[in-house]
Amino acid sequence: MSSSDDDDVPLSALGNGKRSRPKDDDSEAEFDDEASDETAEEEDINDFITEDSDHEDGDYNSDDSDDIPLSKLKSSPPKKEAAKKPAAKAKATKTKAAPKKKATPAKKKSTTTKKTASKPVASASSSYVSASTELYAKCDKGKLIQSLLARWWYVYTWPEPETLPSSTPEGYDALDGFPGVYICTSGDNVGKFMDTRKKETAPSFQNFAKKTSEELRDDLLKAIEKQRVALIKAEGNGTVTEKELKDLEKWVTKLNCSKADKDAVKVLKAAKLTV
Repeated sequence: MSSSDDDDVPLSALGNGKRSRPKDDDSEAEFDDEASDETAEEEDINDFITEDSDHEDGDYNSDDSDDIPLSKLKSSPPKKEAAKKPAAKAKATKTKAAPKKKATPAKKKSTTTKKTASKPVASASSSYVSASTELYAKCDKGKLIQSLLARWWYVYTWPEPETLPSSTPEGYDALDGFPGVYICTSGDNVGKFMDTRKKETAPSFQNFAKKTSEELRDDLLKAIEKQRVALIKAEGNGTVTEKELKDLEKWVTKLNCSKADKDAVKVLKAAKLTV
């Protein structure tokens, strides 16, 4: 058997210096010579292995595969890649949080309310100034005029019947409740009013303001008495309105008429107004 058969022998077997022999007894004689040859070859191989160990210091330069002992040339499973070590976690630089401020309890609202000076309510005179607004608010004569305008029909008859037209004008119709007032129903003035009442004697502020406080007082007392009679007849005695009439009557009776006239002049003069 040629020496090339040794190449088929596993390298592990060559390292140990032993080789398994066939169990067949008949072939022992045939391979005696080969056995001796193999022994010699094994000794050479061992010498080679020993020599490799002598070059561990690196004096003998050769390929990496030549430096590896034959016994270690067995096929070995590939080394598993070393598990990657987890990257070291970077220390998170924790910024120191600002200390939390302690929540201060909300102050209880004081149950006592501060007294604030009440602002004066703007009167009608602040936006519109006239002789009537000034006299009504600032003097007794103005109160006399205002009280008489509220019940003038108990004293005056206006318009005076003798001053009214004897018949309704042509093309007009009379207005119920307003004697002497007519409305046009035909022609070019349809919808327009015709007032035939005398304004000089009308129970208006302008006409009453021209009277003296004494005249106004007398007329007001007459109006109060007639209103009381009509009230008792309609509603009986002891009504609230009757009490109000009594209070007004007392005030008018005690009124200083001359002083009321002087005060009215001063008020109109201060406001630069005339009647």
